[in-house]
Amino acid sequence: MRRFCPSTSDLQAFEVAARQGSFTRAAQELHVTQGAVSKQIKNLETFLGVTLFTRTRAGLVLTPAGHAYLNDVRAALNRLEAASLGLMSHGGQGGTLNITCMPTLGAKWLIPRLPELRKRYPELQLVFLPHHMGYDFESPEVDAAIRFGTGTWPRSHAEYITGREVVPVCAPDLFTTPVRGPADLLAQPLLHHSSALHHWPAWFIEAGLESPLSTDGSRYDQYSLLSQAAIAGLGVALIPRCVIEEELEEGKLVIPLDRPLLAQDGYYLCYPDHKRNLPALQLFRTWLREAASV
Repeated sequence: MRRFCPSTSDLQAFEVAARQGSFTRAAQELHVTQGAVSKQIKNLETFLGVTLFTRTRAGLVLTPAGHAYLNDVRAALNRLEAASLGLMSHGGQGGTLNITCMPTLGAKWLIPRLPELRKRYPELQLVFLPHHMGYDFESPEVDAAIRFGTGTWPRSHAEYITGREVVPVCAPDLFTTPVRGPADLLAQPLLHHSSALHHWPAWFIEAGLESPLSTDGSRYDQYSLLSQAAIAGLGVALIPRCVIEEELEEGKLVIPLDRPLLAQDGYYLCYPDHKRNLPALQLFRTWLREAASV
């Protein structure tokens, strides 16, 4: 079935003409004649049945319809260019993957495992973008994102990686006597992650002790800050085991009561549908699944 889509060359001419505000300057950028650009825009307007430009003495002015169409066309051309460059640069093998990652998981779990990724796929290069960019896949630069949540985001595929196992931790000397039950934890302040305020109430309910005190305590917006607060002796924190492996091994943190919570949220690899077949993403997904299963 033929897609109802104008030619790429006509779309490119439209994007350049809109950016330049002139058929003449657009022709210079595209290395064609002014008449060729004018004809491409006319073809596009005929195909769409919509006027995209108003011609004035000052130059070209986008119509409201043209302005709205330009945003979608520019995003689509950017995605095509990014996909093509990624494929061409490595002949379809590996390439560069632009990702974002939650800072704590990146520093404490992902980065320490990347030497194994390099051994397995030396041709694969990761570029880490600012993590806040990972919530908008309209940006053509972002190929994939590692997010924290329940795995449901609009216009995004999400594959669980790690992080659902959450454990109570504290400094080794926080409690002067052994902790024998959930109620003993309430003798010290509870520390919370600001995006997971439901963890402590859920933990106490599963432990058989529903308490209004489970929502009290300081809040931190990064697990790295939360773990440092626990190390400093400020209280007891609930933290995904995967981001405090080193602290537990070195004894900086201890688990005062071995009652893990299997939370609904965790870390997910997310990507838009139009990026799912990128060779670099396929390699990274394969490796990531294996790394998380160990």
